[in-house]
Amino acid sequence: MWAFAGNVSCGYAASEEKAAYGTRVKYRPGQKIEFLDFTVVYVGERRKTVPVYPRPFIYYDFKVRKGKAEKMVSWTSGTGLIGPMDFEIGGKHYQLELRHSDKLGKLNDDELVIWQAKPPS
Repeated sequence: MWAFAGNVSCGYAASEEKAAYGTRVKYRPGQKIEFLDFTVVYVGERRKTVPVYPRPFIYYDFKVRKGKAEKMVSWTSGTGLIGPMDFEIGGKHYQLELRHSDKLGKLNDDELVIWQAKPPS
């Protein structure tokens, strides 16, 4: 006969926790990710061609919502420069990183990092 005393975790608590700024967060289409100040949902990717560049740019679209305020944040590596995408919601500024984080290094294809940021000067 076995007996067990103590807390048992079924692994569900993590899904109820809010994602932390400055950490790797996995995303997938349609999944809502809750941060302290807002929620973000990955909508999908789209291709856009521009006349001056031979190959199309791939944009990764995220819907960001705080209360009734909602906006689309689109990240692209564009011509190959991989950097954060600045955005503002609810009067606060943030940066979204895909593919590479200035502080955390290479990101997997299904990972993003969001940082709280200072307003642009």
